[in-house]
Amino acid sequence: MQAAEPVVLVASSEFTLKSSAVRRTLEQRLIDDLKFALNRENLGCSRVEKEAARFVIFGTKRTDLAADVCRKIFGVAYAAATLLLPNPTITDIVETIVDMSRDSLLPHKSFAIRAHRSTSGNVSSHQVEVEAGAAVLQVFTGREVRVDLKHPDVTFYVDLVGADAYVYFQRLNGPGGLPVSAEWKMLAVLDSGPLSVLAALAMMRRGCVVELFIPQSTTVAHLSPERQLALAGKVGKLISRPSYKAFVMTLDEFSIQPGFADWRDFVRASAIKFARKTRFKGLVFAEISGELSSLNSYSGLSVLPIFYPLLGLDEVDLRDLSKLVGLDSNELSLERNADGRSYTSQAEMRTLFDGVQIPSVREVEF
Repeated sequence: MQAAEPVVLVASSEFTLKSSAVRRTLEQRLIDDLKFALNRENLGCSRVEKEAARFVIFGTKRTDLAADVCRKIFGVAYAAATLLLPNPTITDIVETIVDMSRDSLLPHKSFAIRAHRSTSGNVSSHQVEVEAGAAVLQVFTGREVRVDLKHPDVTFYVDLVGADAYVYFQRLNGPGGLPVSAEWKMLAVLDSGPLSVLAALAMMRRGCVVELFIPQSTTVAHLSPERQLALAGKVGKLISRPSYKAFVMTLDEFSIQPGFADWRDFVRASAIKFARKTRFKGLVFAEISGELSSLNSYSGLSVLPIFYPLLGLDEVDLRDLSKLVGLDSNELSLERNADGRSYTSQAEMRTLFDGVQIPSVREVEF
């Protein structure tokens, strides 16, 4: 067998459900995003090859760091630092797994071996699982290591593709969804703290480019410039593009127009006018609950669709989204924006909307 080569293995999400033409477009978009993200972090990438519904990344400086970068890309189901074994024997595969177990498996812990064959070859997946499992148990004799096929502490994976084998033990889950496409550009209003970030993330998972409309104020506590730009930066880091722009509106420069029940209604009315003028495809708000009659007060103001991607999500869903973007899930309890706040009625919104002047908005990049 030739020497094992460190690579990064990336599994895509949802692509198999698409037509051949759409799937090719999504795959190329994902490859471009992976390359850009790795080069932005100075990790390098000599080439990306597709192997049995997986993408194999060659030429990175540190496969562990590269896998962590790749797992944050939209369209990625998981990424893994992997050893590629060219044309191995069963003995080569078993020895590789045993070497990995010495670094990753501790006494009193359990393990499992999951082997999967995508195309025909000489080594069977069942053979790998049986022989490698026995070899690992022998190495850890006396240290109370056991096999647990349902809930193992460590799982060793072997993807058999033709004559080659890809061996790894840690899958880093990604955001899933679809790669981001500039054809669907949405404007998300950053008026609900971390929940607005999660709403933007939820739309990005569906393939939308989401840019932010950022209200700032020195008088509204949670709209401080520092906090707002820090939250916006978390969204910017999710975009695998040379630059990510957002739009800042400073509330201190003018008085909120009288008649609105809440400052958010004024901000959103301004955002709707701005989105119409700048040709966005839709707007994104961050309510997690509330009466539809109240939420509908915005719908008559714009021909653009308004999305509420967090409606219906429970606490577990929100915490899972928080992990993907690196937010402290404890902050979410502070931002229950739809619980108890007043909404301007639909009739009043229509009357007030005509008089709203689009405030001075400046563009920023992340």
